[in-house]
Amino acid sequence: MHGHPLPSSQSIRAAAVPLVTDNCLAALARGSTALMTMEHWADGVDRLLAELGPVTGASRVWIFQLLEVQPEAVVQDYVFEWAASERYRQLTQRRFRFFSSSLADPEYRRLVEERQAGGRHDFCVPAMPEGPLKRHLESQAIRSMATVPIVVNGRWWGTLGVDDCERAVSWVGPGLDLLETAAQMIAAALYRYQLGHRSRQVELFHKVADCGVWEVSLRNGRVWCSHGLKMALGYPETYPRVPLRRLVARLHPEDRAELWLRLRAACREPEPAQFRLDARVRLTDDAWSWYEIIAEMQHNEQGEPVALAGVLVDISRRKHEEEQAQAASERDALTGALNRRGLDRQMTEYPAISPRHLILLDIDHFKQVNDTYGHPVGDALLSQLVDRLQHELRPEDCLVRLGGEEFAVLATGMKDEQAAALAERLRRRVADAPFRVDVPGGGVPVAISMAISLGVARQSRHNAESLGQLMAEADQALYAAKHAGRNTVVACDSFAAKCTPSKASNG
Repeated sequence: MHGHPLPSSQSIRAAAVPLVTDNCLAALARGSTALMTMEHWADGVDRLLAELGPVTGASRVWIFQLLEVQPEAVVQDYVFEWAASERYRQLTQRRFRFFSSSLADPEYRRLVEERQAGGRHDFCVPAMPEGPLKRHLESQAIRSMATVPIVVNGRWWGTLGVDDCERAVSWVGPGLDLLETAAQMIAAALYRYQLGHRSRQVELFHKVADCGVWEVSLRNGRVWCSHGLKMALGYPETYPRVPLRRLVARLHPEDRAELWLRLRAACREPEPAQFRLDARVRLTDDAWSWYEIIAEMQHNEQGEPVALAGVLVDISRRKHEEEQAQAASERDALTGALNRRGLDRQMTEYPAISPRHLILLDIDHFKQVNDTYGHPVGDALLSQLVDRLQHELRPEDCLVRLGGEEFAVLATGMKDEQAAALAERLRRRVADAPFRVDVPGGGVPVAISMAISLGVARQSRHNAESLGQLMAEADQALYAAKHAGRNTVVACDSFAAKCTPSKASNG
């Protein structure tokens, strides 16, 4: 069987196969048209083999597909055949389906190595020395044979061959040239099919997963994008090449810097390295949208990074849900004010904003309200209190409920006297007018007067106090305000760590 092709070093003493150049060119042209126009590439291959057979005068034209090269054997399958008559047909014989050829024969092992390197082979059976290989070919009534490898994307995909059961001829020269040209045409058709199949899979993946697929060559910076990603970026589907610099410019500057860090780290890895990055991307409009970049660095056989490939996944909905969840986790469920977690984030995410003032405030005698009217009324009072305090604050100021009846205000960019004046306005806002609250079971809202005590501490521009230290100083000032008679503002000098009562108004 054809699992044992012929050594290329065998001396050939036979006349060259007679070929008519014009007929060969016409056959190649017709075969090429079939490969380009038929619905499936395999139908085009059948047509090409049918064109090659008559112009070569061969008994069979065939293709073996390589399935696997094992350490001791090569596994192939007989996938295409044109036969001059039924008596030459072998495609239907079971022995040629998924057959294994041993590499124990040194000549066959060398031939496989040459095919992997792109070598072509020719043999005339009568000129062969006696041996197993000659007897094997004679058992198939083969008098001459020629083969060329089909190489797709740099890899040996299969073998194109001709068998002549009538003539002992040499295929060296025009015969092998014709076969090699046909093999290249088949490889190109197969490669186009693989690309088209891959493209269809990619576009389906884009639709289902709402993502774009991309690849960047590190050799020349050329970018390949799926059609869906091109359109999302504002390029026509047929746009030939998306410039890398324009693609990178779509990233938010902060995320772009992080991407470069990840890329440098991936380039240093000896094996393919993957990474993920949530990044803000500007598409066709001016708005930033959240995408997840999932990328893998690809290496060549020498271990050098040659390409970066990955997907761009729209995570806007996920980010929105995360932001909502984070916002909910940082808000007091009763009043809507920030909670301690929200205050922590404000302090840690914006450390350069200074000077900052922290105002701690506590409702005076709030326990009496709960004891007299019940906790539902107390909760309603807390919500109304937050509404009143918010009217005195700027958008950049943060109102925080620390727990129970204790609150805090984080104010930025104020002078000491401005922060003290803000605290005084907050005190008056609460004390100057009673709150009107519906009491369960009562017909008319109840007017309840409340007062607050406040302590003010300052974080200096040149200090790096932790929130704990700032909170402790404000708490000392609040304690001094309570001790001074309540309904009072006390400012604490953050540097001297001394609490100095301000002019207290006991309302």
